[in-house]
Amino acid sequence: MIPVTLRDLLRTVLFLLVITGIWWNVPSRAANSSQNPWGGNYFPNVPLVTQDGKQVRFFDDLIKGKVVAINFIFTGCSAACGMETARLRQVQDLIGPERMGKDVFFYSISIDPDNDTPEALKAYAAKFNVGPGWTFLTGKQKDIDLLRNRLGLYMPPVDKEKAKLGEIDHDLAVIIGNQATGRWQKASPMENAEVLATQLGSWLSNWKVKPAQQNPSYANAPVRLPELSKGEEMFRTRCVGCHTVGQPNESARAIGPDLTHVTRTRQRGWLVRWLKEPDAMLSEKDPIATALYEKYNKIAMPNLKLTDGEIESVLSFLEKGSAAFQAANSAKK
Repeated sequence: MIPVTLRDLLRTVLFLLVITGIWWNVPSRAANSSQNPWGGNYFPNVPLVTQDGKQVRFFDDLIKGKVVAINFIFTGCSAACGMETARLRQVQDLIGPERMGKDVFFYSISIDPDNDTPEALKAYAAKFNVGPGWTFLTGKQKDIDLLRNRLGLYMPPVDKEKAKLGEIDHDLAVIIGNQATGRWQKASPMENAEVLATQLGSWLSNWKVKPAQQNPSYANAPVRLPELSKGEEMFRTRCVGCHTVGQPNESARAIGPDLTHVTRTRQRGWLVRWLKEPDAMLSEKDPIATALYEKYNKIAMPNLKLTDGEIESVLSFLEKGSAAFQAANSAKK
């Protein structure tokens, strides 16, 4: 006979409780703000300076009792910071001015405080037409490194010149959280903007979801999930924060041009090189690249380190998207 230990007996009891649905409710630590572990004892209340030169404290002034999105950038970045900022600008637009700065707050903190003065951050925010409720911050390097550590976004620094060439020395992630409830999570800044907006909004007590979305029926689910081409997948995750396809009448808040028929209006060789090394073309003062840079608030096209195959996939998607847009317009006539 095999002896039964107390540990074995407890495991058996717990297993039976789980499979029979018999359980008890354990009060959430986050439900009681006094027991919330993610409070002032965890988050450092370090001093920071806003893009307007205002002195603030991280915990007391920025996150205490608020729903927030926090990321780390530096204005000299020619790689992913611009894409990240553009995607969050989309999220800001979806949340809307009636909630931004009242129910939801965005914070972008520089990891290069030696160069990112309040004036530099203000100019950077203006390039992306950032609205109220989104604050750009700088401070002392040791304080910023401490925040990155506590938020789980610290990476050892690399030489700033290498970073400008695309070597990333910071975690490309957004931390979203509700400090009042102690609910925090890391999200990709390349995530769909509607998904990010919904994640933030779902933590608000007065967030309203359309009834059709509250209890979706499996009967209405698609038989098969849509299959994305490699080019469309890359466009949705890398390009859609700045560009559109099929919206040629650009708004005043456009970060980059609509790309409908771009494969017709630009030589393919130029497009291939532009997707491969836009930083080099801007440095060489290529006339088309320079004109685009000047037209769109001097926001540099990031070098995404795309392979030749990835570039061809993106161009193929743009061709198909442009053709679909033209066909839809013709059908309306």
